[in-house]
Amino acid sequence: MANLCGISISRPTHSLLPPPLSTSGPNSSRRPFKLRCSITEQPSTIPPLNLDGESQSKASRSTTADCVIVGGGISGLCIAQALAAKHQDVGPNVIVTEASGRVGGNIITVERDGYLWEEGPNSFQPSDSMLNLVVDSGLKDDLVLGDPNAPRFVLWDGKLRPVPSKPADFPVFDLMSIGGKLRAGFGALGLRPPPPVCPPGTFVFGREESVEEFVRRNLGDEVFERLIEPFCSGVYAGDPSKLSMKAAFGKVWNLEQTGGSIVGGAFKAIQERNKNPKPPQESRMPKPKGQTVGSFRKGLAMLPEALAKGLGNKVKLSWKLSSISKLETGGYSLTYETPDGLVAVQSKCVVLTVPSHIASSLLQPLTVGAFELIT
Repeated sequence: MANLCGISISRPTHSLLPPPLSTSGPNSSRRPFKLRCSITEQPSTIPPLNLDGESQSKASRSTTADCVIVGGGISGLCIAQALAAKHQDVGPNVIVTEASGRVGGNIITVERDGYLWEEGPNSFQPSDSMLNLVVDSGLKDDLVLGDPNAPRFVLWDGKLRPVPSKPADFPVFDLMSIGGKLRAGFGALGLRPPPPVCPPGTFVFGREESVEEFVRRNLGDEVFERLIEPFCSGVYAGDPSKLSMKAAFGKVWNLEQTGGSIVGGAFKAIQERNKNPKPPQESRMPKPKGQTVGSFRKGLAMLPEALAKGLGNKVKLSWKLSSISKLETGGYSLTYETPDGLVAVQSKCVVLTVPSHIASSLLQPLTVGAFELIT
């Protein structure tokens, strides 16, 4: 029987979490982390957890859990839902803690004076994993999909300019110069500088090329500045000079890895898709028509709110984590500042879905190596 153990730092991945949410919010330089699931196949050797003397004396009350997920944003809520729905046998007692008074993290929907707007993400890509999440959360009837034929524009040089929606648009659209289009075309075919090589010893796990570096190297400056940078800030609210290309746009990054160039990789991906077509979609799933984006009738905040409602009292708001310590008997002790005073939680597993600068300060007492990697 599988058991939960250990500590994890997470970022959304295709296997567990839905694709990135589109946003028009301000840029952020916080880099996400890769999800590493804390599930093993060995029998648990962790005995019943007892509070150590120091935590017991400081905390006004205590509790235990199989898994504590730190952060009530979309990442933490999705992980909690997956554990509750698919791995309840190994983690029946899951707690999600959020330092603020609401769930959702960067997802902020505001309704005022008859208007509804988003101050963070404004839409999502309706992939199969995302649509599954929508249905499982009970939001199928509230789902709103955009018109796939609606034009998209970028404000450049004081003018709204259409973004090409098909290959035939590339020769005539005026968002890029002729030179920029030629640079992008030759780069996509493979006539571009090779990927950077990390100097030995600079980063133990190897350097990840940023979104900006990848796009400038493969497709040129104009593609990055006029197409990718607006899109990247809109989808991730992140700084493309610090976002990992592999993490943020893994499918595009993989094209160069498998095919030697973006075009070469695309041909290989098409061949692979023809050999191994996707299974038919479940009948319960909504069926988007073409490439589009989605939201909900009352904004994106409906999703984290629905997830939190489904998790019930497993979600703890206004719980600020002040420290994590490892117990000699196994597992971890977490100390929280809550509206009811200090609370000590003992858990076999901890998953951090918080920004790196917060995670690094929490992990420093546990492991210097992890602290240095994410600082």
